Amino acid sequence: MGKIVGLSRAIKPEWLDKTVEFFIQSEDGASIKEKLNEYLSFEIKSSTILRKTREILLNIWIRSKEYEPVIHKTAIDAYRSERSDKMALNWAMILLAYPVFSDVTFRIGKIGMIQDTFTTSWLREKLAETWGDRTTLIYSCDKILQTLKALGAIENQKQGVYKIKKHEVKDEKSTSVLIMCLFALKRQAYYEIAEINNHLLLFPFDYNVTLELLHNIPKIGISNFGGKLVAAAQE
Repeated sequence: MGKIVGLSRAIKPEWLDKTVEFFIQSEDGASIKEKLNEYLSFEIKSSTILRKTREILLNIWIRSKEYEPVIHKTAIDAYRSERSDKMALNWAMILLAYPVFSDVTFRIGKIGMIQDTFTTSWLREKLAETWGDRTTLIYSCDKILQTLKALGAIENQKQGVYKIKKHEVKDEKSTSVLIMCLFALKRQAYYEIAEINNHLLLFPFDYNVTLELLHNIPKIGISNFGGKLVAAAQE
């Protein structure tokens, strides 16, 4: 069986923010779903598209509580702060919920090491190497690019060509959530500090991860490996 793509709708940051706000008001899943239905109906008239969009939002900010409760709680706590970085928090939780999003961001982050632009055709070709050349992948790729544009991570140069935009994260709590999600994905057994500060999955963000910050992040431990300080996820 092939991988499930899943992320089939373009998502706006204000929709993600509203989902979190609904959760803070009431953690009851049925209530949140009902509120999202009403909220989204002002912009989305198709019942099918509304349902798919709502389910994506629930997967990102509500159902993540079931499989990553520590990260979810930390993200909600960070969101409550006036200093919170909403873009970073939404990015982290999408990474956690949808593997295809992490693959897209990894590819863009990788090309971003040598240039600040990329094309849609290049991205589709690279994703096909991992996911297979499927119609659903092409459709999802376009929706993810729209989502990245809405989040402020990329901008159009011309049709089919995008430029990477940078975003500074000043809030330590929001930075901590980004790092927690990075470790939760388990792409590597451990990271050196420099790798954490320049990870491809977090390509649009400028942030500063110190040893002190890492020590304060739950489920991450610091150790000496080969004469170098490294950080690794702990069970």
